[in-house]
Amino acid sequence: MININTLSKEYKMGDNKLLALNQVNLSINEGDFVSIMGSSGSGKSTLMNIIGCLDMPTSGEYYFRDNNILTLNSNKLAELRNKDIGFVFQNFNLLPRLNAHENVVLPLLYSGKNLKERNKLALKALESVGLKDRVHHRPNQLSGGQQQRVSIARAIAGSPKLILADEPTGALDSKTGLEIMKILNDLNSKGITIVLVTHEDDIANYGSRIIKMKDGKILEDRKNVNN
Repeated sequence: MININTLSKEYKMGDNKLLALNQVNLSINEGDFVSIMGSSGSGKSTLMNIIGCLDMPTSGEYYFRDNNILTLNSNKLAELRNKDIGFVFQNFNLLPRLNAHENVVLPLLYSGKNLKERNKLALKALESVGLKDRVHHRPNQLSGGQQQRVSIARAIAGSPKLILADEPTGALDSKTGLEIMKILNDLNSKGITIVLVTHEDDIANYGSRIIKMKDGKILEDRKNVNN
């Protein structure tokens, strides 16, 4: 699914340059569950942003499902993100004025599906994460765990091939965090590829593969024998 070769990302900060990624090589297969770990500044979030086509590398190659990402224009990248990639963020990124159903429907507006089909997909996604009875609740009427479930429903409503989860349990208590990880694990068992960024060992252990990063480089890439 993902092939990354000698990928580097450099940021200019005044007269200084920050090398966020340094010659990274990475392959991820369809159906993998990959946990990426590292301290702040290790490059893990930068790598995730590039995998999600939210940012572009300074140099190197990135192929996603045989698409050469570096050759795609902004419209093609937006189409790819909408069709093939679902995003789950630490702070949920829900729109406060919209209820759960409306938050999930929103990305589907760009899918080309009609209103009836969009509503049906949104309701199905919310049902699948246990929120059938919360579809008309706004974010401030939901707990943190419920908000993250809405975020996951939004990510899966369009049937993506890949879910990118950036610290999805970071704003939750441990019990709720484990409930969220069970949902992601169930999605992976249905064939959806998961790439998870975390700094917590117990969360990373849900992955079948664990990658550790430091100073923009991959230090370790191993199968998880505990999974």
